[in-house]
Amino acid sequence: MSVDASADVLYGFILTTLQFMDSAPGGNPSPIVLVVDDHEDTRQMSLLVLNSQGFTALAAEGGDSGFAHACAERPDVIVTDLAMPDGDGWEFVQQLSADPRTRNIPVVMLTACATETVRQRAQAEGVAAFFFKPCAPDVLADELRRLIAARVDSSPV
Repeated sequence: MSVDASADVLYGFILTTLQFMDSAPGGNPSPIVLVVDDHEDTRQMSLLVLNSQGFTALAAEGGDSGFAHACAERPDVIVTDLAMPDGDGWEFVQQLSADPRTRNIPVVMLTACATETVRQRAQAEGVAAFFFKPCAPDVLADELRRLIAARVDSSPV
């Protein structure tokens, strides 16, 4: 069996297990994380890692499909790359911020553009968290949990 086939089998098993756990009586639904990245391998690895960390991870290939997914799925948090072919991460973040359906979804930027200027712009654009690639999966998962908890805590009762 090839490495790709093994990864597909493992991904299917993890996803099926998580879906079963979510549907169990009394089980809490997993937080939904939308991963927006133009690199297939990055999306697939992110799905595997986030699903194994207890999230329900969805993926989109770029800003346009990411925005459509965000509107349709209303994820708890969005993780996006900065450099994408169909509109960069800045345009994607601005589009999310401008739309009432998506403006309150926290956005985490994960990028290889490792400069302080980029980090400062992300903060100015309202990005909730910013990480340089590569980022340790447990660090990203902890930040996603923190953002989701903060969002739940600030929701009106």
